[in-house]
Amino acid sequence: MLKHFFGPLAAALLVTFATSCVPAAGADIRWGVNESGLEFGTGPVIGTNFVAPDPGYYLQQGVELIRVPFKLNRLQPTPGAPLSPAYVQDLQSIITKDSAAGAITVLDPQGFGFYDVNGKPRDILTDPAAAAGYLDMMTRIAQTFGSENVAIGLMNEPHAGADTAYAALWNRAIAGIRQAGYKGIILVPHAHWSNAADITPARPYTGNIIDPGNNWALELHMYMDADSTGTYRKPVVSAEIGAQRLAGAIAWSKQSHVRIFLGETNAPATPLGLAALRNTLGEVAAAPDVFWGVALWGGGPWWKPDYPLRLDPINGQEQPQIAMLEQTFQK
Repeated sequence: MLKHFFGPLAAALLVTFATSCVPAAGADIRWGVNESGLEFGTGPVIGTNFVAPDPGYYLQQGVELIRVPFKLNRLQPTPGAPLSPAYVQDLQSIITKDSAAGAITVLDPQGFGFYDVNGKPRDILTDPAAAAGYLDMMTRIAQTFGSENVAIGLMNEPHAGADTAYAALWNRAIAGIRQAGYKGIILVPHAHWSNAADITPARPYTGNIIDPGNNWALELHMYMDADSTGTYRKPVVSAEIGAQRLAGAIAWSKQSHVRIFLGETNAPATPLGLAALRNTLGEVAAAPDVFWGVALWGGGPWWKPDYPLRLDPINGQEQPQIAMLEQTFQK
């Protein structure tokens, strides 16, 4: 989730992208949900501090993608050491279920640009030990989970620096992932909390990404409240706000030929919220040459019934956002 107030970014010069993920126009857009649980809490005890979500309900609805947020320090409690066998098993169980249903699993490291060293989060841009630990973890992720039914996200919502600064680290992570033999898609995050509204042809993504596998997409997030945080402490701005906030990124993608993964979006199930979500999903569906995939935020068993973006059924009733997702993309 976005957790920051977005101010305008300074204008940036257009750069040449060394490689990009550019499937043929008209390729299918992978549609699905975020399944929270593994990233909850701070302690180590499953069932108490966090929970492993079961994607079964969403797979039965026909989703093609499950994005799974997880804590970096739970997956790799000690920098440079093997991944936690129990946590690997939790993730692998989800991947196996998704794969059996024909869905892809997006692995989403919920670090926000930080990695724990000696029990404290450190900025991967400024702390060499944190950067080394992060890069080691990404290589191990590729070695452990690298299959055709898994997409690897590099980091959720980094925000401590600019895309130009992060790109050097992303390229090192990508190199390690490819050297580990992973051939699938890598999802590169935009800095500044991945805010989709930042990106336009006049203010392009400025990271010079080098992917030896030539298979990556830019991950963006977009919420429709006034401050773009997705907290919805204030209501949805308008029925058109989602489409407006995506318009620049769509135009940029068409120019740059770099595809987009809309990794998080949703709106409350109010009349205005649903109208905004319908327009947003319509914009995504109309641009299969732009969007690699889209995932609604708010799935997972520990979101309370009054959480405005909850996607799990309430009293057995399907949430209207899920019905809208199905109506937009189901074939």
